[in-house]
Amino acid sequence: MFSMKLQLDKYTGSLSDKIYFAIKEAILRGDLSPGYRLLVLDIANSLNISQAPVREAMERLKQEGLLVSKPYRGSVVSDISKEEIEEIYALRELIEGYAIRNSLPILTEEHIQELHDLYAEMKRAAENDDLYSLILKDMEFHGLFYKLCGNKTILNVWNQMNTKIRRFLAITNKVYFPSLVDVADSHIPLLEVLKTRDVDQVEQEFIKHMKEVWWRMKK
Repeated sequence: MFSMKLQLDKYTGSLSDKIYFAIKEAILRGDLSPGYRLLVLDIANSLNISQAPVREAMERLKQEGLLVSKPYRGSVVSDISKEEIEEIYALRELIEGYAIRNSLPILTEEHIQELHDLYAEMKRAAENDDLYSLILKDMEFHGLFYKLCGNKTILNVWNQMNTKIRRFLAITNKVYFPSLVDVADSHIPLLEVLKTRDVDQVEQEFIKHMKEVWWRMKK
Protein backbone atom coordinates (compact mmCIF):
# COMPACT_ATOMS: atom_id res chain seq x y z
CA MET A 1 0.00 0.00 0.00
CA PHE A 2 1.06 3.58 -0.70
CA SER A 3 1.49 4.97 2.79
CA MET A 4 2.26 8.61 1.97
CA LYS A 5 -0.59 11.12 1.91
CA LEU A 6 -0.11 13.35 -1.13
CA GLN A 7 -1.26 16.92 -0.55
CA LEU A 8 -2.61 17.97 -3.94
CA ASP A 9 -4.32 21.23 -2.97
CA LYS A 10 -1.00 23.13 -2.86
CA TYR A 11 -0.50 22.63 -6.62
CA THR A 12 -2.29 24.06 -9.64
CA GLY A 13 -3.29 22.53 -12.97
CA SER A 14 -5.10 19.35 -13.88
CA LEU A 15 -5.42 16.43 -11.49
CA SER A 16 -2.61 14.69 -13.36
CA ASP A 17 -0.43 17.80 -12.98
CA LYS A 18 -1.07 17.92 -9.24
CA ILE A 19 -0.16 14.26 -8.79
CA TYR A 20 2.95 14.73 -10.89
CA PHE A 21 4.15 17.71 -8.84
CA ALA A 22 3.29 16.03 -5.52
CA ILE A 23 5.23 12.86 -6.28
CA LYS A 24 8.10 14.82 -7.81
CA GLU A 25 8.44 16.98 -4.70
CA ALA A 26 8.30 13.89 -2.48
CA ILE A 27 11.20 12.39 -4.46
CA LEU A 28 13.24 15.58 -4.46
CA ARG A 29 12.68 16.04 -0.74
CA GLY A 30 13.88 12.49 -0.15
CA ASP A 31 10.55 11.34 1.27
CA LEU A 32 10.47 8.68 -1.45
CA SER A 33 13.94 7.16 -1.52
CA PRO A 34 15.65 5.35 -4.44
CA GLY A 35 14.11 1.93 -4.98
CA TYR A 36 10.74 2.87 -3.46
CA ARG A 37 8.01 1.03 -5.36
CA LEU A 38 5.07 3.03 -6.70
CA LEU A 39 1.92 1.27 -7.87
CA VAL A 40 -0.70 3.16 -9.86
CA LEU A 41 -3.58 1.33 -8.19
CA ASP A 42 -2.30 2.01 -4.66
CA ILE A 43 -1.85 5.73 -5.31
CA ALA A 44 -5.25 5.99 -7.01
CA ASN A 45 -6.91 4.24 -4.08
CA SER A 46 -5.14 6.46 -1.54
CA LEU A 47 -6.53 9.52 -3.35
CA ASN A 48 -9.90 7.92 -4.11
CA ILE A 49 -9.57 8.68 -7.83
CA SER A 50 -9.29 6.76 -11.10
CA GLN A 51 -5.98 5.32 -12.25
CA ALA A 52 -5.72 7.37 -15.47
CA PRO A 53 -4.33 10.65 -14.02
CA VAL A 54 -1.92 8.71 -11.80
CA ARG A 55 -0.63 6.72 -14.76
CA GLU A 56 -0.20 9.91 -16.79
CA ALA A 57 1.71 11.60 -13.97
CA MET A 58 4.01 8.63 -13.51
CA GLU A 59 4.80 8.51 -17.23
CA ARG A 60 5.98 12.13 -17.00
CA LEU A 61 8.18 11.22 -14.05
CA LYS A 62 9.67 8.36 -16.05
CA GLN A 63 10.45 10.73 -18.89
CA GLU A 64 12.36 12.92 -16.43
CA GLY A 65 14.24 9.90 -15.09
CA LEU A 66 12.79 10.13 -11.59
CA LEU A 67 10.99 6.80 -12.00
CA VAL A 68 12.12 3.68 -13.84
CA SER A 69 10.36 0.46 -14.75
CA LYS A 70 11.74 -2.69 -13.15
CA PRO A 71 10.86 -6.27 -14.17
CA TYR A 72 8.36 -7.82 -11.74
CA ARG A 73 8.38 -4.64 -9.62
CA GLY A 74 6.70 -2.02 -11.76
CA SER A 75 7.70 1.62 -11.27
CA VAL A 76 10.36 2.48 -8.68
CA VAL A 77 12.14 5.67 -7.71
CA SER A 78 15.37 5.78 -9.70
CA ASP A 79 18.81 5.73 -8.17
CA ILE A 80 21.45 8.34 -8.97
CA SER A 81 25.05 7.22 -9.25
CA LYS A 82 28.25 9.10 -8.59
CA GLU A 83 29.34 8.41 -12.18
CA GLU A 84 26.15 9.93 -13.56
CA ILE A 85 26.53 13.08 -11.46
CA GLU A 86 30.19 13.41 -12.48
CA GLU A 87 29.10 13.34 -16.11
CA ILE A 88 26.36 15.88 -15.46
CA TYR A 89 28.73 18.24 -13.69
CA ALA A 90 31.31 17.92 -16.47
CA LEU A 91 28.59 18.96 -18.91
CA ARG A 92 27.37 21.69 -16.59
CA GLU A 93 30.86 23.18 -16.40
CA LEU A 94 30.87 23.51 -20.18
CA ILE A 95 27.40 24.92 -20.66
CA GLU A 96 27.36 27.18 -17.59
CA GLY A 97 30.59 28.75 -18.77
CA TYR A 98 28.89 29.40 -22.09
CA ALA A 99 25.76 30.76 -20.37
CA ILE A 100 27.81 33.16 -18.24
CA ARG A 101 29.89 34.45 -21.14
CA ASN A 102 26.83 35.17 -23.23
CA SER A 103 24.60 36.58 -20.51
CA LEU A 104 27.08 38.78 -18.66
CA PRO A 105 27.14 41.55 -21.31
CA ILE A 106 23.36 41.96 -21.01
CA LEU A 107 23.09 41.46 -17.26
CA THR A 108 21.26 44.50 -15.89
CA GLU A 109 21.10 45.95 -12.39
CA GLU A 110 17.61 44.47 -12.15
CA HIS A 111 19.08 41.03 -12.85
CA ILE A 112 21.76 41.60 -10.22
CA GLN A 113 19.07 42.56 -7.72
CA GLU A 114 17.12 39.41 -8.62
CA LEU A 115 20.22 37.34 -7.82
CA HIS A 116 20.62 39.13 -4.47
CA ASP A 117 16.95 38.46 -3.70
CA LEU A 118 17.41 34.77 -4.53
CA TYR A 119 20.41 34.63 -2.22
CA ALA A 120 18.32 36.22 0.55
CA GLU A 121 15.63 33.58 0.01
CA MET A 122 18.29 30.85 0.14
CA LYS A 123 19.54 32.28 3.42
CA ARG A 124 16.05 32.33 4.93
CA ALA A 125 15.42 28.77 3.80
CA ALA A 126 18.73 27.68 5.31
CA GLU A 127 17.95 29.35 8.63
CA ASN A 128 14.60 27.51 8.65
CA ASP A 129 16.34 24.23 7.78
CA ASP A 130 14.25 24.07 4.60
CA LEU A 131 16.58 22.18 2.27
CA TYR A 132 13.98 21.78 -0.48
CA SER A 133 13.35 25.53 -0.82
CA LEU A 134 17.06 26.28 -0.55
CA ILE A 135 17.88 24.01 -3.48
CA LEU A 136 14.96 25.38 -5.51
CA LYS A 137 16.27 28.95 -5.14
CA ASP A 138 19.83 27.75 -5.79
CA MET A 139 18.68 26.38 -9.15
CA GLU A 140 16.82 29.61 -9.94
CA PHE A 141 20.00 31.56 -9.18
CA HIS A 142 22.06 29.63 -11.72
CA GLY A 143 19.14 29.20 -14.08
CA LEU A 144 18.94 32.96 -14.66
CA PHE A 145 22.14 32.83 -16.71
CA TYR A 146 20.79 30.01 -18.86
CA LYS A 147 17.61 32.01 -19.53
CA LEU A 148 19.59 35.10 -20.52
CA CYS A 149 22.25 33.47 -22.68
CA GLY A 150 20.02 33.37 -25.76
CA ASN A 151 20.58 29.69 -26.57
CA LYS A 152 17.38 27.66 -26.35
CA THR A 153 19.22 24.35 -26.70
CA ILE A 154 21.48 25.17 -23.75
CA LEU A 155 18.41 26.18 -21.72
CA ASN A 156 16.69 22.90 -22.58
CA VAL A 157 19.75 20.91 -21.51
CA TRP A 158 19.82 22.82 -18.22
CA ASN A 159 16.12 22.15 -17.62
CA GLN A 160 16.63 18.44 -18.29
CA MET A 161 19.54 17.99 -15.88
CA ASN A 162 18.17 20.43 -13.30
CA THR A 163 16.10 17.73 -11.60
CA LYS A 164 19.02 15.32 -11.21
CA ILE A 165 21.20 18.09 -9.81
CA ARG A 166 18.49 18.92 -7.27
CA ARG A 167 18.32 15.29 -6.15
CA PHE A 168 22.08 15.18 -5.80
CA LEU A 169 22.22 18.43 -3.82
CA ALA A 170 19.47 17.20 -1.51
CA ILE A 171 21.85 14.43 -0.44
CA THR A 172 25.20 16.22 -0.48
CA ASN A 173 24.33 19.61 0.98
CA LYS A 174 23.63 18.21 4.45
CA VAL A 175 26.42 15.66 4.30
CA TYR A 176 29.34 17.72 3.01
CA PHE A 177 28.60 21.22 4.32
CA PRO A 178 28.73 22.16 8.02
CA SER A 179 25.32 23.85 7.78
CA LEU A 180 22.74 24.90 5.22
CA VAL A 181 23.67 28.53 5.89
CA ASP A 182 27.13 27.70 4.50
CA VAL A 183 25.47 26.42 1.34
CA ALA A 184 23.59 29.70 0.92
CA ASP A 185 26.67 31.79 1.76
CA SER A 186 28.71 29.96 -0.87
CA HIS A 187 26.91 32.23 -3.35
CA ILE A 188 28.35 35.42 -1.84
CA PRO A 189 31.63 35.20 -3.85
CA LEU A 190 29.52 34.82 -7.00
CA LEU A 191 27.63 38.01 -6.25
CA GLU A 192 30.90 39.81 -5.49
CA VAL A 193 32.68 38.71 -8.66
CA LEU A 194 29.74 39.80 -10.81
CA LYS A 195 30.57 43.38 -9.82
CA THR A 196 33.81 43.14 -11.80
CA ARG A 197 32.00 42.38 -15.07
CA ASP A 198 35.15 40.49 -16.00
CA VAL A 199 33.94 37.49 -17.99
CA ASP A 200 36.99 35.33 -17.26
CA GLN A 201 36.91 36.02 -13.51
CA VAL A 202 33.18 35.43 -13.29
CA GLU A 203 33.38 32.16 -15.21
CA GLN A 204 36.29 30.91 -13.08
CA GLU A 205 34.46 31.74 -9.83
CA PHE A 206 31.30 29.97 -10.95
CA ILE A 207 33.24 26.87 -11.97
CA LYS A 208 35.04 26.90 -8.62
CA HIS A 209 31.65 27.11 -6.93
CA MET A 210 30.36 24.11 -8.91
CA LYS A 211 33.36 22.02 -7.94
CA GLU A 212 33.04 22.79 -4.23
CA VAL A 213 30.99 19.70 -3.39
CA TRP A 214 33.36 17.46 -5.37
CA TRP A 215 36.28 18.91 -3.45
CA ARG A 216 34.59 18.18 -0.14
CA MET A 217 33.68 14.66 -1.22
CA LYS A 218 37.19 13.80 -2.34
CA LYS A 219 38.72 15.34 0.75
